[in-house]
Amino acid sequence: MKYKRIISMIAAGIMTLGLISCSSEKSEDKTVAVGSGEEVVVATSVAVTEILDALGVKVSGVPSTSYELPESTKGAVEVGNPMSPDLEIIKSLNPTMVVSVDTLGSDYMNLFTENNIPSEFVSLESLDGLKEAITTLGEKFNKNDEAKALLEQIEAKELEVKEKAESLENPEVLVLFAAPGSTMIATSKSYVGSLVELVGGKNIIEDSSTAFTTYNKEDLAMLNPEKILVMVHALPEETKAALEAEMASDSAWQNINAVKEGNVIYLDSEYFGMSANLKVIEGLEILSDIVHGSGE
Repeated sequence: MKYKRIISMIAAGIMTLGLISCSSEKSEDKTVAVGSGEEVVVATSVAVTEILDALGVKVSGVPSTSYELPESTKGAVEVGNPMSPDLEIIKSLNPTMVVSVDTLGSDYMNLFTENNIPSEFVSLESLDGLKEAITTLGEKFNKNDEAKALLEQIEAKELEVKEKAESLENPEVLVLFAAPGSTMIATSKSYVGSLVELVGGKNIIEDSSTAFTTYNKEDLAMLNPEKILVMVHALPEETKAALEAEMASDSAWQNINAVKEGNVIYLDSEYFGMSANLKVIEGLEILSDIVHGSGE
């Protein structure tokens, strides 16, 4: 359907813009000393790099990013932007495995296959996807014990926030995804939307057919959420200022209690982004406090 295709294109564009904005300049040529039979692992995203580090897998190639990478990757070769890794740099490393997120799409999957580059694509669009990725990579790199320990930490935090929510009310929450020139609703199918429900919030947009959708402010006023959580990416300060100005001047927004009462919370993108990452353990704690009133 044309409508859904347009939304998907907007979301993809926003993701690319956000990732480009946090990328550093292309790295200088480096060489990696590799012993005979030694694994050479390349990670093309920050989240994947962090997972491999937590599993104890040495990473020789990392994405170009302004985010701080694990200390264990110091000296690793930068292989380009997470959404468009440099195939030539990757090939020059003669990797035994490249680990990427499946949002790179079938074009990159085919490129790796055509160039005889061993690759593994994981899905990080949900918490379940994150857990599955940990299990898969643990098996692939013979790090099953490390993977099990990591999953136990995540699942312990899941259980903790669920039990906490059982004794509390379930506030109605609207989750927005804001980027320059575009604001969309994050449904319960999105990563952050699903976390809101996990910690005991009720996402007022229950559409499970798509992770993000457009909206009508008048309809939102009728739904009248108690809290509005905003994910801000790509020029975050500028985007936040623009949305704050719109909410302050637009009568439709002013009719929503969450806006009138100052219950609009801007989420830290280090913990709450488009895809799942290992910061979810801290993120669930933060989000539980926000949803139930003790966070900011």
